[in-house]
Amino acid sequence: MSIFLRCPYRFVLAACTVAILVSGASLKAQERTAVDDEGRIVDFQRDVVPILRVRCLECHNEQEAKGDFRVDDAETFLSYVEPEDAEYSTVLADYMLSDDPDMLMPPPSKGGPLSPQELAVVRVWIDEGAHWPEDAVVDPVSEQGAEEAAAEPVVVAPKSLLDRVWAFQGFLHPATVHFPIALLLFGAMFVVLGWKWPSLGQQVPLACLLLGALMAIASTAMGWSFAMEKGYGSWTKVDMDSEVFWHRWSGVIVTVTSVVLALIALRALATKNIKLERTWKVGLLVVAGMVGAVGHQGGEMTYGKDFYPKAFRILLGTEGQPTDVEFAEEPAALADDEVVAGTVAQASSN
Repeated sequence: MSIFLRCPYRFVLAACTVAILVSGASLKAQERTAVDDEGRIVDFQRDVVPILRVRCLECHNEQEAKGDFRVDDAETFLSYVEPEDAEYSTVLADYMLSDDPDMLMPPPSKGGPLSPQELAVVRVWIDEGAHWPEDAVVDPVSEQGAEEAAAEPVVVAPKSLLDRVWAFQGFLHPATVHFPIALLLFGAMFVVLGWKWPSLGQQVPLACLLLGALMAIASTAMGWSFAMEKGYGSWTKVDMDSEVFWHRWSGVIVTVTSVVLALIALRALATKNIKLERTWKVGLLVVAGMVGAVGHQGGEMTYGKDFYPKAFRILLGTEGQPTDVEFAEEPAALADDEVVAGTVAQASSN
């Protein structure tokens, strides 16, 4: 005799369990449908935002928009997208799928390229129209999200010892770059003092030039390594619109110029050639000006475009005062207030 016939309550219990499981699965299927109301498979907030947040936001956010590109701003991001045409969408075709390590996003140093699954999500999202809801937010990874991301770490190819040393010394660039800057500026200052006191215009600027040229070589190498590690690309990357591009090549020009001047100075010292001596001293003054320009550019990239103008406003005592734009807008605001006041008065009299 069947066990269910001998124990009818077990049969009832089993039937109830099956019914609950079936109904639960049915409800779950209703909650999670294959497509949304518009027939789209990929949901931007659910499927695309996690990719942008974990893989792109670190280098392309409001505070640090490398290449003037942001993934947390719909207008900026969508300017690189051709809705319903992933093949002609710059963000996918020219960056995420690039064979050029200088163009690939995210770069190899940041775990690039995206996985096939991530690329498929982005491709389908674009082909479905690149719908970015108005309430969608690409915000930083929360603590919980960071733990989840840590559970599935991005696999980065192991580096050789030489690559690791090259990457390590790049992080010393911000600390060491000020040393050659100070030496070259200090040497130029003593060239100027040498016009008044000739004894000061020979040995000190020569020593500063020689040491400054050597340190400039090291600092430039560190800068290139640091830029690559931060995802700005190697020396083969050409981007005329990039401030980093001009900053790194300006640094190279300063280094090459200072090395050439150092060789001229040594030649002048060996041959007692007055004309060569005058050449390297004048050149040192020019290099000092170039160093100031490159340093100014680096400061703007680090602290923002308003960093130095703000310093001058503080010096002139104009910080916190209304700007010309604000003064220009004030009459219009006053006019609006007068119109509102007149309308209220007229309504009250009526």
